[in-house]
Amino acid sequence: METQASCVNIKPVLEYLKNATPIVDIAEFVRGLDPEIDALEDPIEYLTDPNNWISSIVLVKIHQRARTLLKDPEISFKIARFAIENSSLGYLQKVAIKIFFSPKNGLRHIQRINDKFSRTKRIELHDMDRNSAVIRLHWLPELVLSKDICLYNQGLYTYIPTIWVNKPLEIKETCCYFRGAPYCEYHLRWPFAYRLRHYFSRFFTSRAMLKEIITEQEKDKEIIVRKYEEVNQLNLQLSSKVTQLIAIQETGKAILSILEKDPLLTAVINILAKACSICRALIMITDDTGERLHYLHAWGFEGETPDWMKNYTVPVERRGNILTKVAREGLECHLPEVRGEQLKKERFFSRENKPIAIYACPLITDAKVIGVIAIDAPAIRGVAKETRETLKIFAPFMAIAIGNAKLYSRLKSQMEELRNSRTLLNQAEKFAFLGHLAALLAHEIKNPMTAIGTFIQMLPEKAHSSSFIEDFYAVGMEEVARINNLITQLLDLASRKESHFEPADLNPLCEKMVTLFTPQANVKRIRLQLDLDPEPCIFPMDEEKIRQVILNLLSNAVEFTPNNGTITLKTRRLIQPGQPPGFLLEVQDSGAGINPELFGRIFDPYFTTKHRSSIRQGTGLGLFIAQRNVQDHSGTIEVESRPGRGARFVIHLPEHKETPSPETVHSSAFFQKSNSQ
Repeated sequence: METQASCVNIKPVLEYLKNATPIVDIAEFVRGLDPEIDALEDPIEYLTDPNNWISSIVLVKIHQRARTLLKDPEISFKIARFAIENSSLGYLQKVAIKIFFSPKNGLRHIQRINDKFSRTKRIELHDMDRNSAVIRLHWLPELVLSKDICLYNQGLYTYIPTIWVNKPLEIKETCCYFRGAPYCEYHLRWPFAYRLRHYFSRFFTSRAMLKEIITEQEKDKEIIVRKYEEVNQLNLQLSSKVTQLIAIQETGKAILSILEKDPLLTAVINILAKACSICRALIMITDDTGERLHYLHAWGFEGETPDWMKNYTVPVERRGNILTKVAREGLECHLPEVRGEQLKKERFFSRENKPIAIYACPLITDAKVIGVIAIDAPAIRGVAKETRETLKIFAPFMAIAIGNAKLYSRLKSQMEELRNSRTLLNQAEKFAFLGHLAALLAHEIKNPMTAIGTFIQMLPEKAHSSSFIEDFYAVGMEEVARINNLITQLLDLASRKESHFEPADLNPLCEKMVTLFTPQANVKRIRLQLDLDPEPCIFPMDEEKIRQVILNLLSNAVEFTPNNGTITLKTRRLIQPGQPPGFLLEVQDSGAGINPELFGRIFDPYFTTKHRSSIRQGTGLGLFIAQRNVQDHSGTIEVESRPGRGARFVIHLPEHKETPSPETVHSSAFFQKSNSQ
């Protein structure tokens, strides 16, 4: 609200209405003047304090309501006279007027006098002689004003001289701003006798004025003392609110940073104890059915919390118990004098060190009472109001803290169950893998053993046949070598080699592997292309294992790529926002591709889609070993392919090796464990 008028202009209006007939309800009269005034605790006190200021709009409304209520178009002029005759002006304004001793001196300083009352106009002293003057009131056009304000000013100018002498001035308005003129012009005239009074008043007025000032100052002293007490009380309330806000902020931090129930609740109650004065605290929560309250946490007790309290539980429907009463009704309860209450003290938490006063507050979240917090006071007059108000503010945070602690406890339990389930699942996967591997090995070994067995059965009959002996020898040795090869691979698979990491460049290794496979590629007229990063790709690696990865991928690519196809081996340094730096190793061919349905199985041991040949037996360990070696480097290997459009194997290797988590270790670790045992 912008302010242009002192409340010294409002006070006489309200005092005039108090003495009017019929009697006016002042509280109703001032209601609706301005939202800011309506929001005050005592609008009348504000409007009658000469030290306060209001807007011109409020001033206009006040005079308009008075004119309408009393049905008198000249009421504003009469109110001005009442203000002068009944000393409704503030004493500072009266002093400012009295010190000029006469109308003539007063008119010379009329703008200064006006500024003590309002900032709605500029006053021009147009002409003045010994006993007359002409003044013009230039109203500010941007303000909301009315003819009532003009009449009020005419009344003031008419009767202000009675402060010096007993007679008012004669005033005549020759033109009016509120009737279309550019200003209001008043012609003032006073008797010649004012000059004599002016002369003699110099000897007597100062002393009388000093007495008035002292009297008014005594009154103001009382007002200042009262205002000081009010300000001091407001400062105390503000300090309490600031303490509460700081405590709430610290509580929020605690809720976000502490997850365990007891440390969290202890931290929150410690913060509460700093914000207000509490002796002891007890928190009870409802069970899952909502039918019983049981102990959750206690604070402020000497030594360990008593066992009887930890085991304390009570039905919510029990009568005569403050905790159950609060839990049932969801409303706070204050017992300033415990001794006068009908409580079941033998079951109550005040059983030891009985308090004089108790205050309990519900803990509510999601519109449901989940518990109760109770505090006690060892002093008389109950738990302090400030403490109760602070606890009411803290109660929702307590409820949130308890809810979070419950969720964390439940999550922790579920995580433990999940961890146990994962352990069981890993064991089941290991046994399933072992069964699958045993079936594959049985199949791989059974065929050569069947062939050898058949030859042995026929040996008695064919012992003298040299051709049979030669065939038997060739087939038997071949099948034995095959079985031996399978067993060797199985042992290699079980005895996982320890990695030896040393800084090495990936690019030269790729060049060597391409040179190694060039003869095989030339047989099928396959183009082996290198697309290497122009900068060295150096990082800690086990060169033998990375060599085996490239070997297996290029071997598969050469075998599955048709004549006149293309195979590309690519390296790149990877720097991505938010990701650790690393390197890309990519093998892409133009072969038959892989069915997407097989993506989940191609890295399984002994899974293969190759046909047997004299070159490759298709044991299905190549991609499995490649994946295992990449994981040893904390990397990843992925495949992208479509049938008839070739396959693309993409390997990401970090620049700095990290220890792989247990979840990333393949089930083949089972063999390593079994072998060590």
